[in-house]
Amino acid sequence: MTIGQHIRVLFCVVIMGCIVGFVLNGEETATSSPYIDFVKAQQWPFNEELLIADVFDGHYEITYWEYFTARTGQHVVQLTGTNEEQQDIYQFVVEEDYSDFTIGAVKQNNILLTPERKWTYIKKLVTKKASNAGEILAGF
Repeated sequence: MTIGQHIRVLFCVVIMGCIVGFVLNGEETATSSPYIDFVKAQQWPFNEELLIADVFDGHYEITYWEYFTARTGQHVVQLTGTNEEQQDIYQFVVEEDYSDFTIGAVKQNNILLTPERKWTYIKKLVTKKASNAGEILAGF
C-alpha cells in the first residue's frame, strides 16, 4: 500500500471510531439510580414474601442493572441476567414519582416473550426462589 492509501485507511478508522463512540454514548444509561433501587425493593405482584432483587440473586451468574429514559419519556429499569448459555432481559417501567411500576418486556436469548410466556416464566422463577427459601428456613 502507498502512503496515501495508509492515510485514507487511518482516516476511515478514525471517522468510524467517532461514529461508533457517538452512537454508544447517544443514549444515557445509569447503573446507579433511585429508580433501580426502587425496583429492587419492590415486592412481586403475586408474591409479597420476595422482593424483586431477591428472585434474581443467585439465579443468574451475572446480573447487570441499568436505568434509562425511553424515547417515550418513560423511566425504565432494565436487568440483564446471564447464566451459562442463557441471557434474560427484564424491563420495568417506573412512574416518575415512584408510586408504581409495571413489568414490561422480557426477552430470553434475544427473543421477546409473549405476555403469557413472560408471566409463566416469571412465576416459575419466583416459585423456585420461594421454595428454595422455604427449604433453607426449614433447615434451621
